[in-house]
Amino acid sequence: MNKMLSNKKTIAIFIVPALLIFTLIIPVPLLMSVGLSFFDWDLLSSARFVGIRNFVKLFTRDDIFRRSIGNTFQYLGLSVLFQIPLAYFLAILLTRGKRFEKLVRNTVFMPAIISGTAVSLMFYFIFHPEVGLLNAFLRMVGQEDLVHFWLADSKTAMVCVCIAVAWQWVGYHMVIFVTGITSISNDMIEAAKIDGANSWQLTTKIITPNMKPVLRVSIVLITTSSFKAFDSIYVMTGGGPAHATEVMASHMYNKAFLQLDYGYGCAIGLILFLFCLVFSGVIQTILKDRG
Repeated sequence: MNKMLSNKKTIAIFIVPALLIFTLIIPVPLLMSVGLSFFDWDLLSSARFVGIRNFVKLFTRDDIFRRSIGNTFQYLGLSVLFQIPLAYFLAILLTRGKRFEKLVRNTVFMPAIISGTAVSLMFYFIFHPEVGLLNAFLRMVGQEDLVHFWLADSKTAMVCVCIAVAWQWVGYHMVIFVTGITSISNDMIEAAKIDGANSWQLTTKIITPNMKPVLRVSIVLITTSSFKAFDSIYVMTGGGPAHATEVMASHMYNKAFLQLDYGYGCAIGLILFLFCLVFSGVIQTILKDRG
């Protein structure tokens, strides 16, 4: 095995096929999208070069795009708020050596393996105004005043979408946090206990400071997934009501594939890609370990 792994030709034989597939799936489409963002193309006629006109239009005449940027940041903020604290709380509870911890951990993680479309469809019916479980429960307990058109109200639609996303991914981030907590030196924790530290002090003074790199990973994952969020929006609201949940990815889809303005859709995609890069770097810098 060592002889084989030291042979550069053998290494190339294993690496080249995977590298070719990766190149065809990621860099090539990305470069093509960058090029097409400078063209006006409807997928049917010949592409016409328009320079930076698509980008100028994005920021000067496309009110929906500017609104989609705000909605994307709202989606990001709610996702972090709904997922990180709950996942961290569950991770703390499930690393104390109690019975059934593995069972609970697996149960909470299970939604992460379900299709995002299936989860969104399930919550669409939970929030449905007529046959939805939420309104049915409110009627059952005599709180008919609280019955609401959850996904048709611009004040509640985005919150409902983010609740569905959080339900699916809280367990995923919980497992990341559990891994981080269990990697903390037992000697450090035992020394703190000997010094009289209680559970709250252990959490705030020992565990949390050592979890900063893990928290950074989770927040970066949520940030990148929020910027490219599409399936939950498409299934639950379609970007409505009145574009209240329209995010950059859904607006890109509408322009490129529904309105057949493919060059303009590529321009939106390029801006979306740059947002992911910039804000991932910003988060890495803010949460960078200064020690």
